[in-house]
Amino acid sequence: MKVMKTIMVLVIGITLMGCQETTNLDHSVKLIPENYYENAEQQGSVVKMEYQTKLYDTDELITKYCYVYLPYGYEENGTTRYDILYFMHGGGSTAEKFLGGNDSISLNRKNLDHMIQDKRIKPMIVVTPSFYRNDIREDSLPNAGTLVQVFPRELKEDLIPAVEGKYRTFAKDTTPQGLQAAREHRAFSGFSMGGVTTWWVFAKAMDYFKYFMPLSGDCWLTETLGGSKAPTATAKALADAIDKNKWKANDYFVFALTGSEDMAEQSLTPQIEAMKAQPPFLFDGNFKKGNAYYSVLEGGKHESSTFAPHYLYTALPEFFGR
Repeated sequence: MKVMKTIMVLVIGITLMGCQETTNLDHSVKLIPENYYENAEQQGSVVKMEYQTKLYDTDELITKYCYVYLPYGYEENGTTRYDILYFMHGGGSTAEKFLGGNDSISLNRKNLDHMIQDKRIKPMIVVTPSFYRNDIREDSLPNAGTLVQVFPRELKEDLIPAVEGKYRTFAKDTTPQGLQAAREHRAFSGFSMGGVTTWWVFAKAMDYFKYFMPLSGDCWLTETLGGSKAPTATAKALADAIDKNKWKANDYFVFALTGSEDMAEQSLTPQIEAMKAQPPFLFDGNFKKGNAYYSVLEGGKHESSTFAPHYLYTALPEFFGR
């Protein structure tokens, strides 16, 4: 078993040989420590949870599921309330992959365990849903683009009430008012199409979320691949969503990340540059001054299982409590 673990670390190490911590943007990407590739001593648990929702274009009632990561000590600390992160997978993937389910422990899950154990982040709950319907994966890009666009409604009306009605978050109840009152303790992130989903949640569900971490995915609010095809219009649409709801500069926090060899970088970078010209977004290398940040990992590729842990290791410590 030790030999297999050593081989795994070596293989991942070879994959990351071309990666460097970058410092030429708003904030550098930090690589996870080597021991994070091993299981932590204090491990959280993962629960599969079903919830009721519907196809909002037809009103057909369906049952879906998500996976819920509960931090080490959750059961023992019976009155403690927790911040919560919702994380969306990429195209063709599943709700299970990010955490690995109960039978396997993914690198992302090890990363969460270690960060909490090392007190790099506070203990938190992590939920991994799917934008696919009944876990039927239709892998065409246009189909996924449509599904992520409508997901924020399912998120607000069905998923969040189901999860936070069962687990101890800062929401005092699951009414819209109760959930909105706890938005400062709630974050949304995702990789690839999950990153695209994150921008949709930013535009349509900011009343439920304060923190956003789009990974290797641009905003399709104006059109597919809007970050590269229409960066100025895309940035303006995001700014308009903020202005429409009269959010102030300290009401939201965006930390976008990708890799220099990631195919999404060609769409995300133009969008970010256009966003820097929009007044609602304050890009600053000092986390205490700005509300938007962008980091590119030199050598990073479009591989969630390999590179998402570094992005979360970098950004999650800056979430919550601002």
